[in-house]
Amino acid sequence: MLRSLRPRIAYRKLRRLRQIISTFVKYGFGEFLDQLRVWEHSSITRRILYGHEEQFARKTGPERLRLALQELGPLFVKLGQILSTRPDIAPHSFIMELEKLQNQVAPVPAEIAKGVVEAELGKPINEVYMSFEDQPLAAASLSQVHRAVLKTNEIVAVKIQRPGITEIIDADLDILHDLAVLARRRLRRFGVTDAVRLVEEFSRNIRKELDFRLEANNMQHFGDNFRDNAYIHIPKVYRELCTERVLVMEYIDGIVVSETEKLVAGQYDLSLIVHRCADALLTSTLEHGFFHADPHPGNVLVMPGNVVCLLDFGLMGYASMRQREKLASLLYETSRQDEKRFAKSLLSLVHRTGPVDEEALERDVAYLIQEHAYLPTTELKLWSFLNMLSQLLPTHNLSFPTQLIWLLKALATGEDIARRLGADFDMAEYTRHYGEQLLRRRFSPLRQARELSSTLLDFWELIRDLPYQVKNIFYQLSEGLLKIEFEHIGLEPMRKSLEQASNRLALAVIVAALLVGSSMVITSDIPPLVAGMPVIGLIGYILAGFMGICLLISVLRKPRD
Repeated sequence: MLRSLRPRIAYRKLRRLRQIISTFVKYGFGEFLDQLRVWEHSSITRRILYGHEEQFARKTGPERLRLALQELGPLFVKLGQILSTRPDIAPHSFIMELEKLQNQVAPVPAEIAKGVVEAELGKPINEVYMSFEDQPLAAASLSQVHRAVLKTNEIVAVKIQRPGITEIIDADLDILHDLAVLARRRLRRFGVTDAVRLVEEFSRNIRKELDFRLEANNMQHFGDNFRDNAYIHIPKVYRELCTERVLVMEYIDGIVVSETEKLVAGQYDLSLIVHRCADALLTSTLEHGFFHADPHPGNVLVMPGNVVCLLDFGLMGYASMRQREKLASLLYETSRQDEKRFAKSLLSLVHRTGPVDEEALERDVAYLIQEHAYLPTTELKLWSFLNMLSQLLPTHNLSFPTQLIWLLKALATGEDIARRLGADFDMAEYTRHYGEQLLRRRFSPLRQARELSSTLLDFWELIRDLPYQVKNIFYQLSEGLLKIEFEHIGLEPMRKSLEQASNRLALAVIVAALLVGSSMVITSDIPPLVAGMPVIGLIGYILAGFMGICLLISVLRKPRD
């Protein structure tokens, strides 16, 4: 049965791959696909890659990419949204355009949505809900949300996953992974080496978003962190009604933070709202280390009393205490304009991908800090600074860890909210203040005493285990079990070159032997004969000629990456 299904699955995958290729060609990305040589893997004609619609000829590259991703469906829309938060990968012009991606789509019929709920609960919907509205509150590419009333008269929002979306996502992820492998193989000379790693990271994240039980856990965890804060609200989760494809939470009747006119009409305090949004973002990132990894104004509601409510906890970020302290130090050194200390803090946070010239890094960092130090507070300083810093790192063989990029994006969201509300708010200064508080706690006597006790405990365990470890080493020496292995790094290219040279030499010897042997046979009259010449000798000449041509091609051909 499984064997009979495999050709059908392979055909669907090939058909979807052709659809993806056709869409990108339509929007003018055929030359890029040609670089990947997708025509070798999709049974299409290469010339098709250079035919695209004239209606998109005047649009910019970022615009065409946004339209292509939007047309390809939910997975590619999500990919574009993630790229819009990654200044270390995408150029600024693409980020600005990809931020416009919206996954608003037509909702599935109410009966189908109710069918998903009933299938997940294993009972009729009217046994759980007093009422269930057919018209969804919102519909996105992965799910849609309906308003309902429980038997207890509690008003809830029911988030329902679209039927069949998991299968669609799995198929597209498989194709995306294949394209990433091609990109790594074909575009290595352009610096494209991490495509597979990025797709695997994206795959892990989107699979997390498809499991609503994880989102329910995230909401409870985040809500517990802010339990004592009366001005930051996290919706209540009804765990007994939540499953992998259905999430039931408290219904929030609020105003989206970006709807300034409604907030003004309702006489809300815009400045207070901005400060509370910043508190929520900074507290979750720098204090709790458990933060919203996909923050944007659409995920923030304002409730009566200027209470801020956060939504959509499908993707969360984590930061250790050490990472938070290093980030706080980085932000503090930025305000002090100390490029040497800033560069040192930066090096402790990022990944090294090669040798780093620290003097050159300090010089570039000093220029970057001075460029942003005296900008007006009304401008977006923090995100633009972090954006330029992310673009600077690859030139010094450095890169931000993914979690840290999400953390920086979360911090910069406060600036975006302040800009939309027109509030006079300096997020960089506010962040510096939080960083100073975190650093003070780091050097508090209580913290130092706790760390000292932990260090002494580790040292005591080391001393306690030392006799056993030494005894084990001597035992392995006496039994001849202790081995020392050497790893030769950098010899692989030499080995390949020697192997290639020996193969060519062997082929040259064979060609010479064929030529000499065939010449000796030609001078004889060994039958059968053709035109008076022995057939065996002629065959030897032909083989020698063919092998000689192959040898010449292998010598002249440039090595492939």
